[in-house]
Amino acid sequence: MASLGANAAAALRSLREQPQRSFLSTLGIIVGSMAVVLLVSIATGVQADVRGQVQDIGVNVLVVIPGRIENGPMNMNLGGGSFLKEEDALRLTQVAGVVRTAPWTFVGGGIRSGEKVANSLLVATTDAWFQMHPEQMEAGRVFAPGDREKDVCVIGSFAKQQLFGDRPALGKPILVNKRRYTVVGVTKDRKGQPSLLSMFDLQNLVYLPYHRLKAFQPDLQTDRIMIQTVPSAEPKALIRQLDAVLAQRLDRQQFQVLTQEDLLGLVYKLMGILTWLLTGLTSIALFVGGVGIMTVMLMSVNERAKEIGLRKTVGARQRDIFTQFLSEAIVLGLAGGTVGLALSYGVCLALYHFTPIKPMVTPGIVALAFSVSLGVGTVFGLVPAMNAARKDPVVSLRSQ
Repeated sequence: MASLGANAAAALRSLREQPQRSFLSTLGIIVGSMAVVLLVSIATGVQADVRGQVQDIGVNVLVVIPGRIENGPMNMNLGGGSFLKEEDALRLTQVAGVVRTAPWTFVGGGIRSGEKVANSLLVATTDAWFQMHPEQMEAGRVFAPGDREKDVCVIGSFAKQQLFGDRPALGKPILVNKRRYTVVGVTKDRKGQPSLLSMFDLQNLVYLPYHRLKAFQPDLQTDRIMIQTVPSAEPKALIRQLDAVLAQRLDRQQFQVLTQEDLLGLVYKLMGILTWLLTGLTSIALFVGGVGIMTVMLMSVNERAKEIGLRKTVGARQRDIFTQFLSEAIVLGLAGGTVGLALSYGVCLALYHFTPIKPMVTPGIVALAFSVSLGVGTVFGLVPAMNAARKDPVVSLRSQ
């Protein structure tokens, strides 16, 4: 142990004697470490954002989609035609264990108030949705059963800010596809600041009455059916019953009942594939950094041949020489990783406070950064260390 400490101390002294070379050799590790940490931190933040949005749908809520995801997400039918109808939602309410259902329709078009436009998602639904998903209100109220035939709307806090700023929105008109709707409620922002996926957040939705929209659009399709279940209902057994009811009218390839875990699993799978792909691409920088360390260390071995010969003459073993040079490579790798992690943390803070991107630097990511840096330093330091350990002391002492 004492010998290991002495070799590590010798390695640090050697690196301090050549600070410029040490810095240049770690530059690739710094860049590679930053790339990996930033990528994984941003992906982790997006996952947390998605998880929060899915969980925000509410407890004991199932979702019926017009397609299936067993064969891949493209079959989920995120856009285009839907095979679901309001009658399906009504029939599902007869299943034991179902409290209520609410149809959802994604409405195309824009939202305008005067010259101002809101970048919000338009959804047509019924008052049942607000019963299964109680909203905290900044002002006004949610839909009531009597609003089915009225041109009213409930807007999110983000849309309110874009359309009205600090002015009150309650009772004010907005235009949706050139049709006038009166604001009867504004949902309260529970997050405090926008994120990368704020457009799809429930606080950024603008709700229209489903039946009022259907009155002048008879062919209005139903894109989703939200189902609230009793807390004691066993999800898998209930899903089988819901499948059986929907299969009476639809082909099983035209719908699927999903839990929140199913939705999260699909998103995490897609993001996991993308994250690993991008991580592999950014790891090229780590490889370049490792090659840089190996090149500098090989040059150092040749330049310090006399030092190696002298150490061996006074009793240093091959193992001691090997350990010293390997320690230098490891220190270079860890130093680059530490600097890269510190810079990445600063960039993450800037992104968090000044952009919609909300990265998350977790203890696991910190451990990943140090592990990668340690691995790169060790792997690319083996060749120079073995080269130094094998040098003949007599030949080394003769070198200039």
